[in-house]
Amino acid sequence: MNKSLPLITCLLLLLLPHLVLAKSAKSRYVILQYSNKELLHDFNDQIRLGRKLSHNLKRRNIITVEDEVLAKIDTIIEKAEVILDMFPNNMQITVVLLPGSRDVSRVFKQKYGKNVNHIAYYSLSEDTIYISVNDARLRVLAHEVGHAVVDHYFKVRPPYNIHELMAQFTEKHITD
Repeated sequence: MNKSLPLITCLLLLLLPHLVLAKSAKSRYVILQYSNKELLHDFNDQIRLGRKLSHNLKRRNIITVEDEVLAKIDTIIEKAEVILDMFPNNMQITVVLLPGSRDVSRVFKQKYGKNVNHIAYYSLSEDTIYISVNDARLRVLAHEVGHAVVDHYFKVRPPYNIHELMAQFTEKHITD
């Protein structure tokens, strides 16, 4: 038996999540990663901005669905900064679109070794939002964006309970 086969298998397993998420796009605040156009279209359909937030999209150059998704996320980030009155410098996060909550839970388990039942989460160590497209809604994304804004604003990270309260505040006020 070939002794390098287990090593190759391990390398493939480590690289597989990155190979599956083969498509990416970048905007002012976001690096968006997704596996296929259908997932991107579904996410775009799930994230419905209210009338006031949609108005901000009119001044952006939107040609493709990818452009529209990036514009929506950037708009949500800008609104979250206003809600929290926090404007971090050079904020750049990654948003990873995953098909469902099981996929989000699987990624969380891989990274942290814990079983959870999340539809989305913000990884402080990676500056990354992982979100289930099936469960994606404006308020869900706004909550995770709230975590990202708070994380990038403070030099010393606030306690978890304060972090969570600010994310909940963002979620509650995103449509105002």
